[in-house]
Amino acid sequence: MDDIIDRVGHVGPIQELAPGVRNRFVVAPGEFRSQSPFVLLVEDFIQAGTDFLPHPHKGLETITFVLSGALKHGDNVGNRGVVGPDEVQWMTAGKGIVHGGQPASGEPVHALQLWVALPSLLRNSPPGTREQRRATALADTSNGSTARIYGAGSRGNDEPEWSCWPMTLIDVQLESGGHRTIPLRANERSFLYVLNGTVLLGKGNSYEAGSVIWFTPQARDTPLDLSARGSTRLVQYTSPVIDEPIVARGPFVMGSEAEIRSAFHEFQTTGFGGTSHS
Repeated sequence: MDDIIDRVGHVGPIQELAPGVRNRFVVAPGEFRSQSPFVLLVEDFIQAGTDFLPHPHKGLETITFVLSGALKHGDNVGNRGVVGPDEVQWMTAGKGIVHGGQPASGEPVHALQLWVALPSLLRNSPPGTREQRRATALADTSNGSTARIYGAGSRGNDEPEWSCWPMTLIDVQLESGGHRTIPLRANERSFLYVLNGTVLLGKGNSYEAGSVIWFTPQARDTPLDLSARGSTRLVQYTSPVIDEPIVARGPFVMGSEAEIRSAFHEFQTTGFGGTSHS
């Protein structure tokens, strides 16, 4: 098992962003080559009655997985909706979007938001938002565990793409004594975030809540065996590596500092168009 694990990190400390809004970095922005195509992953804790004020993005996709509560959202290209527990909002910022949101009810929201870079050929894709409901995830309950698969790994032949750049999210919940096998897909970057409990990988080490386990991209599909002695929940993210220069500054992810400056100038002068947002 040690030969497929690249490194193990840990979730960062809670940060107070604004009254009623806290988060922490699960994956902090850093050396992109070691985590491509993932830019960052934050865990959000949002109290009822607070807002994410309208703000821009460009050159990336965001994947927001709601763990509890319900998140209302809207953007300047006309998308509005509510994402509930165990549901995913897939947002393509592409050539530019402005969006915002807030808890939809009197309950707080607990969510994970992943930023995924786009390769240069897709960076100017049309912006948009898609909501994947819990019922559309591929689900299996067996061996004392439940796995729900969202995104690229959940698509049937007649279903639309959830994102421009292929990305699969697997939500795994293990009962005491439960076990589950999930894939490490060939030529893709993959990592696990242990939300609660303790997971055992194969016959190797166990990892407690807060652990972030990165895997070395494999030449072929490789099964990953998970088990738990107590109730445990974890999320796996997996996506093809992007072998291009990537620069992330503020809300923009581009290929160079010059492109970042251009993105800021474009937003300041055009607002990325559109008029409707939450």
